[in-house]
Amino acid sequence: MQSKGELMSIPSIDEVAAAAGVHKSTVSRAFSRPEAVKKQTREHVLAVAASMGYSMSPLAQALRTKTSTLVPLIVPDITNPFFAELAKAMTAAAGERGYQLILCVTGDDAGATAGYLQAMQSMYAPFAVIAPFTRVDPADFEAYGFGSKLVVIDRIESEHQVPTVTVDSGTGIRLAFDHLVGLGHDSIAYVSGIVGTHTATDRREAYLELAAEHGMDPIEFGDGIGAEAGERAAIAIEAMPTRPTAVIAANDLVAFGLISALGERGIRVPEHISVVGFDGLPLGARSNPPLTSVQQPITEMGRIAIELAEQAVATDDIQHVVLEPTLLVRSSTGPAR
Repeated sequence: MQSKGELMSIPSIDEVAAAAGVHKSTVSRAFSRPEAVKKQTREHVLAVAASMGYSMSPLAQALRTKTSTLVPLIVPDITNPFFAELAKAMTAAAGERGYQLILCVTGDDAGATAGYLQAMQSMYAPFAVIAPFTRVDPADFEAYGFGSKLVVIDRIESEHQVPTVTVDSGTGIRLAFDHLVGLGHDSIAYVSGIVGTHTATDRREAYLELAAEHGMDPIEFGDGIGAEAGERAAIAIEAMPTRPTAVIAANDLVAFGLISALGERGIRVPEHISVVGFDGLPLGARSNPPLTSVQQPITEMGRIAIELAEQAVATDDIQHVVLEPTLLVRSSTGPAR
């Protein structure tokens, strides 16, 4: 029996799950998402937890047991719909596996990223997931106790031994290019993504290879990831004596900016020019016109990131997963004029 001066042992979520005869994710949902658990099961889990003195306060559990279910998702910009969709998908994936996602927005500031990791280290986060704009050097994060427990989404850093999950960008650009060629387009431009990342490089190189393959002169506009890049491209297109008949944008946000700015200049999509994005965001279905886009499997990316992190922590097995994109054909593309 414990003496009065002895601290009471705090049970772990695994111990509560074993005592209740359920998976630990059920225990987590019973506290954090009670509506997702059947009433009888939820009441049983809560009763067992109460009898064992278990509290679902993540911070209290972390400080007492030096373990945590808190997982940081570090993104540069939550106003970008891609990162918003990723956060939504990963919140669900983390909850199903008994984790609680902490969203950390950095503005692509390395100092802010380091600050978040330091804070999460003090809360004993089991691993971290990062989806940066630009390249990351996982060696910079080893000081915070993460090392290979860092998973990188949508950026390949194969020279470092950390798990990664990304989409085959070259295949995605080919899907878009072949679609436009099939519609009779023989002058296809490209609005590049932000420089300095593997995905941006892969997409640009794929475009250049395909243009050469089809005997087209490459037409490139600027760089950047936001709507402003699309707007700058629209200004350049308006000024061209001979305009391309189609444009592939490095991501959906660029495509949205491009279509809006073209419309302001009396250049209609797809009547005057076809536009393809890259992301396949749900927002694209509600744009005007609805956006044809290369779809990244964002939900699957989030789920796999969690699985790769668990695997790396448990076995030191580092994997790099490359997913295949698909093409969503909507109304922003049509026959060449």
